[in-house]
Amino acid sequence: MAELIDPRILINLLRDRESATNRLLMAWADVPLLLMLEEDWGNAPLVVVGFSDRMLWPLIPPGSLLRLDSKTRKIEDRAWPEFERPIYLIEYRGNFYCCYAQRRGDMLRLISHLESPAPPSFSVPYKDARVRGQLKPIFRPLATRGTPAGRPQRINSSFSN
Repeated sequence: MAELIDPRILINLLRDRESATNRLLMAWADVPLLLMLEEDWGNAPLVVVGFSDRMLWPLIPPGSLLRLDSKTRKIEDRAWPEFERPIYLIEYRGNFYCCYAQRRGDMLRLISHLESPAPPSFSVPYKDARVRGQLKPIFRPLATRGTPAGRPQRINSSFSN
């Protein structure tokens, strides 16, 4: 069901450079709209990678749009070639992580991309983490200099567990 929105609300959102709507539209500015029409938007839940999430940068930069397969939640404990490794959405302590994952007994290891400025990995108790499902990329913004998806500064801090 469509709803009419007061144009002043939309104008204020677009003028606010810090709003999530503005940042998302800027990240997607180079996407041809015709390509977006090809996507089946109602097929499964969608996930947008946050602008501070650099775990899978440059493969999955901030602003990327991913499709969640909530039926595929099992994390296999095996070695994966770099470009075949599954990407998961994992919830831990109220935060969502878009990352590679590996289960070892009662621990779950959340793993960053090799080129990412984020810490390489950290482990959390499996019973405290919630695997929301596997992610498949739909759209990735170009990681060009000066854009939200571009090369980030090195992150020196570690994740707090």
